[in-house]
Amino acid sequence: MKLCHIGGLTLVGWCLIVPPVSEPNQVLDKNAPFSRWVTIETYDTAAACRNELAKLTAVISGNINLSLVQRRAMSAKCLAADDPRLHADNFEVY
Repeated sequence: MKLCHIGGLTLVGWCLIVPPVSEPNQVLDKNAPFSRWVTIETYDTAAACRNELAKLTAVISGNINLSLVQRRAMSAKCLAADDPRLHADNFEVY
């Protein structure tokens, strides 16, 4: 690789995010823009983020009566840290 091309490489982190909780009802707002979701951890790779998400949901999935925290974790998603949906309210949730 030529030295002039190295500047074009970008390292992208990955965020494990959970939906916000509306006040005062304590209801998950899964339809909120991602910019309002809460980052609970960041990872160097998408695979690491998805792996942690899989472990998190596997632990919780056998529970029948999920608490608010557990329901929130079950709704978690992995997004690239530079995803514009994390930084603006004008993008739809996917």
